[in-house]
Amino acid sequence: MKFHRLLIIILLAPLLFAAKPKFSDTQIIAMTPHYFDRNHTSPKLLGVNIYTTRQGRVYQVDIQVDRNRINDDLGFAYSALTNMGQYAKKTIKQLIVVMHSDNHRNPPQVCIGKAKCSIDFWVHQKGEYQNWYKNCIHFKEL
Repeated sequence: MKFHRLLIIILLAPLLFAAKPKFSDTQIIAMTPHYFDRNHTSPKLLGVNIYTTRQGRVYQVDIQVDRNRINDDLGFAYSALTNMGQYAKKTIKQLIVVMHSDNHRNPPQVCIGKAKCSIDFWVHQKGEYQNWYKNCIHFKEL
């Protein structure tokens, strides 16, 4: 009997140590600005939040976009959300990027994406950008 317990512990120990660290919402919110600060081409981060809706948990960033780099800024923001969001203790279902234009006459655009689909593309590099853009996200204006 003791041998079986020891065997189980030996077999499961590597799985426990190989698991990704998990962080609280507060920790992820605190780490997000550092993700943006480490890259000089990143868009300006205006705000970050994690909250719950009927659809599930949402990880949202507000960014200031340059109209000449809007796709690059969106891509960077989704890369940040997926890379940070995968470490959340509680599963995140939706990723939202609110893009505030440098032209104040344009209302903010909101990009809403499915977290799993986006993590598969940005983190696990499954699929192509056009498929992610077409199948994982949609846009609306505020």
